[in-house]
Amino acid sequence: MTIVASRHRGLVLATLSTTIPYVKECRVARVRNVEWDTKIKLLATVLSGGAALASILSFVAGRRSAHDSATAAGLAAAEVTRIALSPATDTAYSLGDTLHFTTVAADAHGQVLHAASVHWTVDNPTVAAVDSAGQVVALAPGETTVTVAIGGRAGRARIWVQPRMIELAIIGDSIIPIAEGTALELRAMGSDARGNWLDPADAVWSGGDAEIAVIDTAGNLRAVAPGMTTISVAAAGLAAERQILVTPVPTSLTLMGGATQRAAAGQKVPEAVTVQVVSRSGRPVPNARVRFDPSADMGGVDPEYRTTDSLGLAATHWTLGPTPGRQHLAIVVTGIDSAMTVIAEADPIPGRTRIAVSPDTFLAEVGTALPEPLVVQVTDTSGVVLTDLPVTWTALDGGAIIQANVRTDSMGMVQAHWLLGPRAGRQRARVQVGNPRSLPPLEVSAAAEAGTAVAVEVVSGNSQSGSVGSALKRAVTMRAVDSLGNPVSGVPIRLSAKTGATDSLVETGEDGRASVRWTLGESAGSARLVARLTPKGDSAVVTATARAGSAKTIEFVGAPSSGTAGRAISKTIRIVVTDRFGNPVPKATVRFSVHAGKASPSQGVTDSAGRLSTKWTLGPKAGKQSLTATIKNPAVKSYHVIVAKAPPAPSSPASTKRRTTKK
Repeated sequence: MTIVASRHRGLVLATLSTTIPYVKECRVARVRNVEWDTKIKLLATVLSGGAALASILSFVAGRRSAHDSATAAGLAAAEVTRIALSPATDTAYSLGDTLHFTTVAADAHGQVLHAASVHWTVDNPTVAAVDSAGQVVALAPGETTVTVAIGGRAGRARIWVQPRMIELAIIGDSIIPIAEGTALELRAMGSDARGNWLDPADAVWSGGDAEIAVIDTAGNLRAVAPGMTTISVAAAGLAAERQILVTPVPTSLTLMGGATQRAAAGQKVPEAVTVQVVSRSGRPVPNARVRFDPSADMGGVDPEYRTTDSLGLAATHWTLGPTPGRQHLAIVVTGIDSAMTVIAEADPIPGRTRIAVSPDTFLAEVGTALPEPLVVQVTDTSGVVLTDLPVTWTALDGGAIIQANVRTDSMGMVQAHWLLGPRAGRQRARVQVGNPRSLPPLEVSAAAEAGTAVAVEVVSGNSQSGSVGSALKRAVTMRAVDSLGNPVSGVPIRLSAKTGATDSLVETGEDGRASVRWTLGESAGSARLVARLTPKGDSAVVTATARAGSAKTIEFVGAPSSGTAGRAISKTIRIVVTDRFGNPVPKATVRFSVHAGKASPSQGVTDSAGRLSTKWTLGPKAGKQSLTATIKNPAVKSYHVIVAKAPPAPSSPASTKRRTTKK
């Protein structure tokens, strides 16, 4: 008979085949059922104990008789009534582990049946598989039932596949790279004793420098800024860690040097073109590959390719192409979608450039635009037009120049409209093509004519003073002007004076001016002369002060006709000095003289009304007495005669005494 007893994970246990011979000394005519039950139980106990190697020797003793062969034939044909499957339960802790099961079949008499047909099955073949020898291989986590069928009978055992993680690892390189500003889902895997990968469902992630990279508990990693940090994962009592390298991602280009340069066509620009490659976080990106690529026919660079240094900088030297105008240099960085373009100005070369300006003459009214545009055309000495050259117009005497375009077009031309300034006469404009250090500017001029006269102004001769009836010393000069203050020639000006005399109409000359002589009237005081462009047009007023003329007359005002000799006249003597038109003469020096008596003061100056006063004391003699008032220059004299009465006789002493006695 053959008995198989083997069970151990990962090991194929020995199968022992033992043939039990006939032994005379053990003459067993029959094996009782209880004996076989005990043997089966013993077998199950040994197998379930997990021994690495179990050998159970079973024997069948038959009587040594002539009926041995007949007995064997009867055992084979006997009915299976009992099946023992060992072990009844078992667990595999690694995928691929082999679980060995042993079965023993017996008939109703406890006789072991070794020739019966055995059939092994599992009810969940995804969890485990069993072969014809009863070896079960673990396939996937789960549980299933192993069934053995013999002669219509079945035995069952329950098994569990529970992979046990003995190692935890993070999937990826020993240093996991991640681009700055991006995210990555990390995964961890465990393994059992056979090296099978296991998914650690309860894994928890942690760690990381928040300034470099952060990770949540589910393993979602987000790169913040370039640098190195360490993250870890824990599951089933195990842990693993991995270094994270956050690499900078080129995001933008910054031009650090070489902007807005210019040089003569075909020459090297003075400064190296330098760029800095910057990451998402604004940090310099080292080791970035930069390509400098001039457009067609726009020169060359040295070097064409450059790798950024530790500061993210890369530079090249640019030699411009031979054609004047703007030239373009594209700067491309791996990882940045858009390129940067640097523009340099290739200036035309003196002696190889021609500039023509049209039209030939320019004429317009001040403050208005020229009727035709200014046109500049630039060519080389062979007549080939030069395009894309900068052209700048500047108005030098006021006004403005509005350019339709600031660079020469496909015909080498630039058009501009010139709005003249406010001053009449010659106005200048300057045009500059390219760099003034390379090409000198050109200057053009326009004749700006004054507009229509709208006002008259007094230029000189205002606020004069003069003697009544006399012409002012200085002529009165006026000017007709347009709305911008420019003098206008050939303009008639009408004049009217309320006092005095002047021309009634004058016309402005080439300088826009007209002059007249003004003779004052006979009355002293303020005088006005009105100048007007038209009867209802703008006007200007000229004022003058008419002074009284030279003294012509001295008049005694209210002087008494009589007085007492030797005594002062009680009433003040007043005189008034006037000119030939009767205007009072102020500040005239008058001297008073008498034939007898006294005048006080004897000399004085007339006030603003031409008046002067004195006190006259008559002489002691009765009769006519005179007071003379004299002005020396011009010689004017006047006198006043008064009759002096004799004073009353004084009283005698006797009369005085009598009057005193009576009292």
